Amino acid sequence: MMPKRFYIKLYVFWAFWVTSRSLFYALLLSLFSVLLVYISKGLAPLNKETFLALKEIVYLSFPVAFSLSFIIALLLVFKKLFSQTIDGHKFVLYNCSHEEIFSPLLSDVTDIWRKWLFLTVWAILFFLVLLLGGAKLLLGILPPLHWFNGLSLYLLVITLGGLVFTFGVKRCKKIGIIDA
Repeated sequence: MMPKRFYIKLYVFWAFWVTSRSLFYALLLSLFSVLLVYISKGLAPLNKETFLALKEIVYLSFPVAFSLSFIIALLLVFKKLFSQTIDGHKFVLYNCSHEEIFSPLLSDVTDIWRKWLFLTVWAILFFLVLLLGGAKLLLGILPPLHWFNGLSLYLLVITLGGLVFTFGVKRCKKIGIIDA
């Protein structure tokens, strides 16, 4: 039986890794899009109006870039897990015949990621049904639609997806937890 702090550290690792990588890659993609637009417009002189226009492009492209990098980071965290030691425990990936895979590839962790994604989507849908049903029963009205935006979806994935990740690692037969 693992101590509770192990699961808390596993959740914090997951949430921090996914968020930091998503923000970093989204910033890179946004800056790259600004550079492409700036070059395609003929390298206009850098004055106040140009900087304001480039800033608007960053504001416009960052949410799209964050969405893409968030999805990619959610996949890559499964690969990173097997090179991580948390609280003196190491994670091992097994194949179908229960032999250890020493250097997991993305193709090896894709099945686990799909199961995680499926369970996370169902957890979010279950939460939303409870939220909407509870609001309708208790308040008599449905919550406004502007409550459901990219930020609320991100928070739901970080919260519920992290819980599915943490408890899924423990129950998955393809993942072993051994002492480091």
